[in-house]
Amino acid sequence: MGRWWRWRRVAFKERVTQAEFARFAAREGWWYSGSREHEWFGSAHTWDTVEGLVVRFYPGGPVPVPFAEVSADEPEMCQRAMADAEAAAVRAFPCFSVADCLSLARSASGGAVVRALNGLATVVPDRYSRAVGELVIPALFAPEPSVRTAALRVVKMAAWPEFVRPLAAAALTEPDEEAARLARDIVADLSKADVLAFLVRPSADEEPTAGTGHRSDDDARRTADQGRRSRKPGSAQEMFVWTP
Repeated sequence: MGRWWRWRRVAFKERVTQAEFARFAAREGWWYSGSREHEWFGSAHTWDTVEGLVVRFYPGGPVPVPFAEVSADEPEMCQRAMADAEAAAVRAFPCFSVADCLSLARSASGGAVVRALNGLATVVPDRYSRAVGELVIPALFAPEPSVRTAALRVVKMAAWPEFVRPLAAAALTEPDEEAARLARDIVADLSKADVLAFLVRPSADEEPTAGTGHRSDDDARRTADQGRRSRKPGSAQEMFVWTP
């Protein structure tokens, strides 16, 4: 995956309208290039910058937290500019951080957990974080459907290969067919195989590459243990999650 960031996202704690973000973009010297539809995130208003960045503003929709995403056609060449654009947005609006979302999710229940996971989905980094994994994997198997759905949003937005095996197990245990279908689709996108084909693979097709942020299998199993505690022995999750 490399040591550079493919994107940077900023999640807004309060409602931000397209007009408010447009005024901010104008102050930054970005020019508007139109509105585009994203398959998963919904409608995005888009700005370009002189540094070659693409800044997309999502007012809320499929992901029910307004957020902005900073990317580039050649992100490895634009790391400083991407960080500067992210910092400008954080100065301009009250924003969630990953730490904010993790703290809220750990200390809250019900709707507050869902809000924290929705915020986390929009700010999740593009490389693996053990702290995020330890929170999200058990949430895939939570009793509350709204929590499981919010956890799926995090997995979809993160697109980390470390999520694939527990997600495959979640797809087999999820009672809601729409959520189960989404889980299967994400597994297929990340592993290029269907759920059952993926689960019969060895747990590690190849060794992690140093410096990529990927975990060892021992770390992965420790994370998955938290999810196992929410299921009875002998369940699909117990049989399939991180099978050695």
